[in-house]
Amino acid sequence: MEEDRVEVLSRQSNAAVVRMPGRKFPGVVIQGDSLRILYELVKDARVMVPPSSATDAGEDDAGGLLEEAEGLLRNSLTVYESVLKAHGIPLPYVEAVGSSEK
Repeated sequence: MEEDRVEVLSRQSNAAVVRMPGRKFPGVVIQGDSLRILYELVKDARVMVPPSSATDAGEDDAGGLLEEAEGLLRNSLTVYESVLKAHGIPLPYVEAVGSSEK
């Protein structure tokens, strides 16, 4: 495990704001269980959006945008889950994102 100092700008419960060394702008720390909830909400919303016609389909329609957001959140969760596994830390939710989509 690498140790480094971060600048903590806010410690609000589910939205701590920190600046990593070498970064100009701070980021928001989202708790893993909150990240999973956001992922599930976007995933559910994407399913509810009616499919676009073939001529309208693409990333600029609601379904395409939700699919892109779902992918970004899924990628973040996959990284989060693999890091926790590598450090022997249990997930704060029941099932890993990859195993729930099989």
